[in-house]
Amino acid sequence: MTSGKTESRPCIALVGRPNVGKSTLFNRLTRSRDALVDFTPGVTRDRRYATVDISGLLVDIIDTGGIEDGETGADISTLVTRESMKAIDEADIIYFIVDVKTGLTPADQDISDRLRTLCKPIFLLVNKVDSKRQEIDASEFYAMGMERLYAVSAAHGRGLQALFTDTRSQLEHMGFKEAERKAGADFPDTGAAQDGYTHTETGPTGNGPIRVSIIGRPNVGKSSLLNRITGQERMIVADMPGTTRDAVDTLLRRTGGHDILFTDTAGIRRKARVRDKIEKFSIIKAIDAIKDSDVVLVVLDATEGITDQDQKLIGYTEQYGKACITLYNKFDLIQQDQRLVRLRNEELKRAKRFISYAPHMNISALTGRRVEKILPVIDRVFQHFSTECSTGRANRILQRAIARRNPPISKGHHLKLYYTTQVAVKPPTFVIFANYPDKIPDQYRRFLTNRFREDLGIEDVPVKILFRQRERRE
Repeated sequence: MTSGKTESRPCIALVGRPNVGKSTLFNRLTRSRDALVDFTPGVTRDRRYATVDISGLLVDIIDTGGIEDGETGADISTLVTRESMKAIDEADIIYFIVDVKTGLTPADQDISDRLRTLCKPIFLLVNKVDSKRQEIDASEFYAMGMERLYAVSAAHGRGLQALFTDTRSQLEHMGFKEAERKAGADFPDTGAAQDGYTHTETGPTGNGPIRVSIIGRPNVGKSSLLNRITGQERMIVADMPGTTRDAVDTLLRRTGGHDILFTDTAGIRRKARVRDKIEKFSIIKAIDAIKDSDVVLVVLDATEGITDQDQKLIGYTEQYGKACITLYNKFDLIQQDQRLVRLRNEELKRAKRFISYAPHMNISALTGRRVEKILPVIDRVFQHFSTECSTGRANRILQRAIARRNPPISKGHHLKLYYTTQVAVKPPTFVIFANYPDKIPDQYRRFLTNRFREDLGIEDVPVKILFRQRERRE
């Protein structure tokens, strides 16, 4: 299993104080807006991985939180700094980023002194250089004694070409060779090279990983669960809600099965409680993660029970047609109280009345109870979510359903269902041609959906049924 970096690819870590532009550079390198970018210091808290192609050389990039001093071992800034140092340990090259607008600070000098002890190639990037005058100001940072200094603008791409050229030369000197571009490779080239690099990523289809998002209210244990599943302390875990602000990816590589790309999302609060602009962005990222997922793990707190917000989160999975697994975390804290266990089960049944098909597990991320059973359930659910059915079999299922319950008379119209075919997977989607498709009652739609789900043996995933008008023959 890996955290995103592979042994076969070189790795570059983006490090520096908070708010010097690390996430802006990450987005520039990956041609994305994957990392949250704002003028509030400390937006990025966890490590975030991506892969870029620098003139044929695949390189892992790690975006990190800002390095700063925390007051206590549990202080969030201390935890962020620890994550940044882990990224530095993984990296082959370090991009040390400073801010020309704030000038050389004691914190920059402290980071420089710490990095210099590591005996790794360090590229000093003086960021936010948008004019000739600021290029002159950048020379102040030579005082730190770094060999390589690049005056750049991550926001506008200024000065990056020389950086990429020297980066590739350094990596070749270190023994990294040009990447082979093979059809069906894990990281296919997805765009034309511009400025010396292209962004690459794994896809959701074919041999790509299963995309799994982990959602829930703040402090229900999402990051602890991911750490337990992957066997690493990749996410920052603390006893304060809202520790994860961004949606952070972790790639779990497995032999004999699909890799899994986990996305740990920020806790989603009620809108009335969302005042922080960054937290609003985090909610958008979390919902985007759900939309991009194959399977959604909805983490619930067994000690607190199911809230209205939990029900909304479950509703998102139905709204976007995603496979869902609900998890009662911290269940070990209530399992001795049978009255409370019955109450939690009743709450869950009500919350899942529209997705009663979704599997459920009672777990403890802290102790590891039943966590090892989650991956087999994800595999099974994903297999069902990707089910393909021949047209002949689909029509046999439809005819058995009609024989069991004829289409009703709706608003004076005798409904007829003629034939069906599957048109999509994830979720399995079928089009049924009818004489009055807009008059099919909701209860009969649900009946047909359940029949297809049961006959196909995919009882634990959503099935979508669409109705279309059969073309009239001349």
